[in-house]
Amino acid sequence: MGVFDCLCRPGGLCGKRKHLIFHPKNAKQGEIVNEKQKYEKIILRISLYAGMAFVVVELLMSLWSNSQAILMDAVFDAAELIVIGLSLFLTPLFYQPVSEKKPYGYSQFESVFIIVKGFMLISVTLGLITSNIQILLQGGRHVDHGQISAFEFVLAFLSLLVLLLMRHFHKKTASPTVEAEIYGWKVDFLCSIGIALAFFAQIFLADTPAKKIAPYFDQIVAIVIALFMLPQPVKMIADAFRSIFLFAPKEGVIQKVKEISHGILEDFQYTGTFYDVVITGRRMWISIYFKPKSDVISMTLLREMYDEMDTALGQEFDDYALELVPELEKENNQKETF
Repeated sequence: MGVFDCLCRPGGLCGKRKHLIFHPKNAKQGEIVNEKQKYEKIILRISLYAGMAFVVVELLMSLWSNSQAILMDAVFDAAELIVIGLSLFLTPLFYQPVSEKKPYGYSQFESVFIIVKGFMLISVTLGLITSNIQILLQGGRHVDHGQISAFEFVLAFLSLLVLLLMRHFHKKTASPTVEAEIYGWKVDFLCSIGIALAFFAQIFLADTPAKKIAPYFDQIVAIVIALFMLPQPVKMIADAFRSIFLFAPKEGVIQKVKEISHGILEDFQYTGTFYDVVITGRRMWISIYFKPKSDVISMTLLREMYDEMDTALGQEFDDYALELVPELEKENNQKETF
């Protein structure tokens, strides 16, 4: 603990006043970071190698079957591969410790990276929608519905295996990049199931009046899948912008922090006055401003309170930094932090 120019929130609530911040170092923090980085790389490699195999198989099948639905899936997966490759290269940066020159480390850079990924996926999706609309206007194409249905059922099964494997390692680490990859595989699984069922159902419509839509069915399915995928990158971009502009997280997150810390503060005869919570990339920064009920602050009790609060928050959140900031009052009742 010490008095220093505030590095916790540049340009934030504290401005350039000085703080008395209690933020003890954890001796095991380096080991935990290394373990998280290790498992994050494992998850990204699984996603990369599985994605490469899927893209090759889907491209070959799209050429063989002349299916736009399968081609759309292949192009979308190929765009994802570029991002995964960059993620593997940049992952060590995201685990670099904070410093005076980089108060947030490289957390903000991760948010920028996710925004770039989101806009790239949106561009690919809109391009595929436009291409399929053009084919529809040209009279559509005939494809083997049974063949495509069987192929997509196999892809769905393989996607589920990859997803389960990634979720197994995800229990030992958490980051926006990993969560985006897992969400992407969920979408792939659901899309493959949807395509398989749609083409399977079309087989039974061959001898009905609905057979007239057969030449257009492949493009219709491709457009529906693209529209289904579109909200994914839009949500990623929105969350990343919240991080870049240091907006507070969702109300539920702040309320949870208050619920956990309020009781502990009361137990140690302190009153919480302000909760400064922001999320940058994968890390959440929690600064709890409190006021003592007496004129004396015991460093021993403050350490006990910090440890108890840190343990309680750790059961709810994964990657965060906790700071306790005493708030004092001047004689003229103007509040000031040291």
